[in-house]
Amino acid sequence: MEALKWIFPIFLIILVVDGRTQCYKASGQVFCPTDHYKHYGVKVRLMDKDPLPWEADDEMGTAYTDEDGNYTVTGCGDDFGFWWNDPDPYIYIDHRCPEPGRSVSIAHRYKTIPIPEPKLVPEEIRVETVRLDISD
Repeated sequence: MEALKWIFPIFLIILVVDGRTQCYKASGQVFCPTDHYKHYGVKVRLMDKDPLPWEADDEMGTAYTDEDGNYTVTGCGDDFGFWWNDPDPYIYIDHRCPEPGRSVSIAHRYKTIPIPEPKLVPEEIRVETVRLDISD
């Protein structure tokens, strides 16, 4: 009987605390001036920032750049919380573009691009051209 006292309040919390699914589409271009072949096939991820320390950021979508460094990535995400808690999208780029003055990049390097004013699908978020050889 003691357990039944907790079931109804927990059920009510689940009904009130719910997340909305939002979908985004972002496009842009990456550029590697130190090695022009390194902006082809770059992995670009559309991520959802989760600010709580026990939550990992969620991947909403993945795309790879074409031979000119262009990409379009789409994806959907939802955040657990009240109705106003929408996903906080950003772009995460995994690349191997060498730093200036170097000809080879052995390790993978990462670049994060914030999206200050996200737009929902069918609108498209246009991300500025990203130079991969410069660190954040």
